[in-house]
Amino acid sequence: MSNRILILGDSGRGKSTFAKKLSEKMGITFYSTDDFYWKNKFTEPNNKEQSIKDIRKIYDQDEWIVEGGTRHLTQRGMEVADTIYLLEFNNILAQYYFIIRRSLGRKNERLIDLYKLLRHITYKKYKKGYGNHLPTIREMLKIYEDKVIHLRSLKEIRKCLDSIKS
Repeated sequence: MSNRILILGDSGRGKSTFAKKLSEKMGITFYSTDDFYWKNKFTEPNNKEQSIKDIRKIYDQDEWIVEGGTRHLTQRGMEVADTIYLLEFNNILAQYYFIIRRSLGRKNERLIDLYKLLRHITYKKYKKGYGNHLPTIREMLKIYEDKVIHLRSLKEIRKCLDSIKS
């Protein structure tokens, strides 16, 4: 049984929801890389070296579920995870929908923050502008493919959750 689970994917893919449901089913604590990345949620980033040091304490434990998409915070998790779930849907419009819906439910998120996030995921998806020199999550996972489970739709996520015994 997997006790060290990493859930990866872009914003708006359902990583947090999937991690929460998996955590409830398995009785394993889940963590978000956002809690390590941000000093003040979505406004002020933490010191990069300190956030890596802090999340490594989680990765050193016997069981955990970590979800996120930040390369420097998930790289060690890729190495030590028993199972890696990659949430990768092709439809960017669905991704926009979920991000906008989530944003409307957050009190501290400003319209400019939503715009920046939508612009970021668009650039990232189509490899435009910044970040072109960085490997994609998919490229980083090639050496760990034997422990990666690809989930490409909400239906596949539900099916996966239903298959896991409590």
